[in-house]
Amino acid sequence: MADDPCSFTKQELFLLKAPKKSPLVLRMIVLVFVMVCGVYICTICLKQISTRTNTGLFTVQTIEKPCPEPNVELSEAPYLHYPNPTSYSRAECACNPVRYFAILSMQRSGSGWFETLLNNHTNISSNGEIFSVKVRRSNMSTIGETLDRIYNLDWLSSASKNECTAAVGLKWMLNQEPKLALNITMLGMLGIIPAAFLCSPVSNVSFALLYACFIYGTEEEYLILQRFMQGVMQHHEEIVEYFKQRGVSAIFLFRRNLLRRMISVLANSYDRDAKPLNGTHKSHVHSPKEVSLSLSLSLLCTQTQQLPIVERQSVTDHMKLFQAEILAKYKPIINATLLIANLRQVEETTTKALEYFKSTRHILIYYEDVLKNRTKLIDVQDFLKVPRKDLKSRQVKIHKGPLSNQIENWGDIQKTLKGTPYESFLHADYRRR
Repeated sequence: MADDPCSFTKQELFLLKAPKKSPLVLRMIVLVFVMVCGVYICTICLKQISTRTNTGLFTVQTIEKPCPEPNVELSEAPYLHYPNPTSYSRAECACNPVRYFAILSMQRSGSGWFETLLNNHTNISSNGEIFSVKVRRSNMSTIGETLDRIYNLDWLSSASKNECTAAVGLKWMLNQEPKLALNITMLGMLGIIPAAFLCSPVSNVSFALLYACFIYGTEEEYLILQRFMQGVMQHHEEIVEYFKQRGVSAIFLFRRNLLRRMISVLANSYDRDAKPLNGTHKSHVHSPKEVSLSLSLSLLCTQTQQLPIVERQSVTDHMKLFQAEILAKYKPIINATLLIANLRQVEETTTKALEYFKSTRHILIYYEDVLKNRTKLIDVQDFLKVPRKDLKSRQVKIHKGPLSNQIENWGDIQKTLKGTPYESFLHADYRRR
């Protein structure tokens, strides 16, 4: 029994079986330990990565927006800007937000007068008709570069203010830019305008082409030429996209009475040609007395510069009234054949402009409404989110009074417009409320 190799005591059997269980237990312990350590290490690493990421983002935001967020509605945030001009430092104005705007109008719609009212505000800078210079509007690339300079406050002009600017913009004509480089000689060769007009001193002014065609041409010729006067409408899709991306607000300024606008257009073209204030073309001045008065005016302008500032301003204001009276003496002859076509075309242009820019932030203002009721200027100031002020302009209105005193062939115009949608233009006036 003792010599049997297969016989073991209970104690010996226990010692032999125990080692079989211990490796499995140890393995389980090691596995659990590894799992716990892995979870712990992953948790710590993720926390560290998250902290570094947040810290990095916070640093970038601090650099991009050094100024505290203004207390405005969320919808207004895209229209607040903090320009950093390269030509000077805004210094204490750096944290004053600036709003971008553009006055979209048509020639002789009161935009010049309206702009002087805005520039009378200490915090508004409107830089005038920037795109009257052809090179600035040759293509969308140069248009964008010009707008960038204006809205970055790098466009220095007489509209620049010593106070902190709260709104900056420009005046932009809907029908300013010709699509092609047409010249008046070519139009004369085509027979659209008479050869006699080719010698006119205004022959290099594109807008005068429209005037000449309106006086001498047919409806078809007028409409052909009108299509060359495009302005902001030529690149309207790109400009709308620019306005939306840059947060630019549009101020539409139109005239209700398009017949009065037409009188102003024709009178302005005449003034460029005749220059009645210096007596260059006496045949266009209605009396010898006006010739002598206009010549005396030139002498008075020279002598006025020697007066004290207060007296000089008083004399200047009286001179402006006198100049307006001389310019208002001109009574244009309106081509009745083209009248309806012109009025309809202007209406279509304004309607298209409103349709094109309807997706932008905008306001519609009429010249007559501002003239009659100055509270409309409060609406504009509220639209630009600037402090309300009593805005004034030194510009003098030229054409006043009933239309019958301003049109040479008034009878023809009455007959043409009677019974049409434009008949109301014959009766509208400027009586203030």
